[in-house]
Amino acid sequence: MLQVNGIVGGYGSIRVVHGVSFEVAPGEIVALLGPNGAGKSTTLKLLAGLLSPTSGTKSINGDDVSGDPPHRMVARGLGLVPEGRWLFPEMTVEENLLVGGFRLAGRRERQAGLARVLELFPVLVPRISARAGSLSGGEQQMVAIARALMAQPSYLLLDEPSLGLAPIVVKQVYSEVARLQQLGIGLLIVEQNVELVLGIARRGYVMREGRIAAQGTSQELLTSQVVRSEYLGAAETEAMRAAAVEQR
Repeated sequence: MLQVNGIVGGYGSIRVVHGVSFEVAPGEIVALLGPNGAGKSTTLKLLAGLLSPTSGTKSINGDDVSGDPPHRMVARGLGLVPEGRWLFPEMTVEENLLVGGFRLAGRRERQAGLARVLELFPVLVPRISARAGSLSGGEQQMVAIARALMAQPSYLLLDEPSLGLAPIVVKQVYSEVARLQQLGIGLLIVEQNVELVLGIARRGYVMREGRIAAQGTSQELLTSQVVRSEYLGAAETEAMRAAAVEQR
């Protein structure tokens, strides 16, 4: 079980996340929703060790990992697929994947890990020697997910996996993400597309101004007034602003 209890943190003296608590079970898909600026990505960074919480605790399978740096979090079984993918564009797909397997001992184990992730993402096989920067957005997203899987995580954090992708590609990426549940991996997904992520998640949490504003099953959240007002309302506001700009 991945558990977060009352975690607080942010950037320097600026607090962004205020006492957030939630959990993700093995093999469970959980959505983390909310409008832009709600603190979702910051929460993932606090979980992954990229930011240090000022208070609160986080644990993996009962072990306290509150103060662990990123490389220790990976060793503990937590993987992160960051927003924007953050691949090494001039390196090949294979080299990017092997970077994700840095903690695997020895060349044989790394090659075995490479074979495992390519079996999960066969679309990458013919692109294995191509520069990562030459791939399509969907292919790059699959490389980013496969790279995180190279470390054999028990839990995987995905930050906006559909960002910048065409709708048909988004469906393909989400189809691959949903299959990871069958491997027993717990998934926490930050996503702006509410209906998309709640279509594969069992339940979710909604953040507002750095706090958990609501939680429930996917069906409950789809009909929740909190989701409509806090998330969909923000989206509608942006659409109205865009329309106003076009009319000028």
